Amino acid sequence: MTMVKVAAGTLRGSLENGIHAFLGVPYAAPVTSERRFEAPQPVSPWQGVRDATRLGPVCPQIPTYGPVGAAATSKLAFGEDFLTVNIRTPDPAGRAPVLFWIHGGGYAVGSANEPVLQSGAFAASGIVEVTVNYRLGALGFLHVEGKPDNRGLLDLVAALGWVRDNVAAFGGDPDRVTLAGRSAGGFAVATLMAMPQAQGLFHRAMPQSGASTGVACMEDAGKLRQRFLAVANTGDAALEALPMHRLLEIQRDLCNQSYEQHDFARDGAASMLGVPFVPVIDGVSLPEHPETAAHMGRTAAVPMMIGCTTGEYVTHGTAQPEMDFVLCAELLHERVLPCGFSGSGIVERYRRILPNHSPRGIWRAVAGDLVFQLPAIRFAKLHARFNPVYKYLYGSLGADELGAPHGAEVGPVWYRGGFDCRELPQRQRVADAGFATAIHDLWASFIKDERPAAPNGEWPLYRAEKPMVLRAGPVGFGVTIDPFDGREALWLETGEPAGH
Repeated sequence: MTMVKVAAGTLRGSLENGIHAFLGVPYAAPVTSERRFEAPQPVSPWQGVRDATRLGPVCPQIPTYGPVGAAATSKLAFGEDFLTVNIRTPDPAGRAPVLFWIHGGGYAVGSANEPVLQSGAFAASGIVEVTVNYRLGALGFLHVEGKPDNRGLLDLVAALGWVRDNVAAFGGDPDRVTLAGRSAGGFAVATLMAMPQAQGLFHRAMPQSGASTGVACMEDAGKLRQRFLAVANTGDAALEALPMHRLLEIQRDLCNQSYEQHDFARDGAASMLGVPFVPVIDGVSLPEHPETAAHMGRTAAVPMMIGCTTGEYVTHGTAQPEMDFVLCAELLHERVLPCGFSGSGIVERYRRILPNHSPRGIWRAVAGDLVFQLPAIRFAKLHARFNPVYKYLYGSLGADELGAPHGAEVGPVWYRGGFDCRELPQRQRVADAGFATAIHDLWASFIKDERPAAPNGEWPLYRAEKPMVLRAGPVGFGVTIDPFDGREALWLETGEPAGH
């Protein structure tokens, strides 16, 4: 048993295989129906000792985004008191670097309480790890008249502020906080880097398989609000009284429509991502797009480690029907319209540089570039103009755009020898312990030292004029020119890939 005192009171944690764990610790007040769409409120102090030996509830959610999103949906119990963090520390009396981890799930599903995040891997490596739950879907990102926008991100800012004020009690150094996340968690990292309220609350950034894609303009946020209110058959003022199950059903249906149909006229730029509930450029909490902020040197002035898997759209491709190049273009058409292209136009361009790809391979290439690879490249190049950037590519790259699927690195990143993996889904179980250990150690080295130590030696800085990436795969590690670099030219007017 371990006792720690934070600003709101005393916590009782537990000792797990040499790691001190404090679970379900509130950083903000519960999200009651009357506070659904308000900014996060401070935690009320408690009397006596609060038990922190068990995980708390997760944000309300139901399976969303078809089979891919359904696999990411938490099966754990949800409730109102979910604005919590889970903390694992090697020594409450220490002064260790801190990992602040944001889970993925398309801003609609997932949680910090999933089994893969309970290994204590980073705490075992001498790092205080903090995993955070925040408002998802309509609760976190629906534009509601008279209410603050980007509530999910405001939750994360509140949690970062809580870490600044309290992490020393757990043996963490509030001046060495790494902001990290995967998928939507990676999108959130890039967006927080552009939020004035988050400045100074973290000192390194690590977006995985996500950069600056999921951001909407106010016009598109207004369209989504109108669709939500029309289905709910109510006005903004009545949304607080809407039964949670009904709110989730509407949220799910709108998410599934966006994911499956990609209607540009309906969803605007969000159709590129297929995720409708996203941060909005409201001019207040988020004054500008993260890429605009990075271009002007207004993103957080911190070192960044960023990367993707080699086959980001491999799993997504399993949900698509058999296709020829005509159907491939039709499926992509609405998604690429916001970029000024037709489906047939972008398919023609990709076929020119990837002549041996099948229709499904071209679909994987275009969609994977649109959502993951190219936003990561753009954001890395922009941020690198002012700050150190290290870029990686996880997994082997195969023919026809096959490679390590989206999320393949999560198991290795959170790998800890001896951890019982029986509760993990198969996709997160580690087959090669040696490789997983090397990946985990690589991530830990960035959190500890800023300059990550690669197993093969020095990892060079990434720059626009020399886009060197660390290739990390079971066959080994090596530094090469990013194989996806140059494809961004396909989305320009000339459409000619850049050479090196």
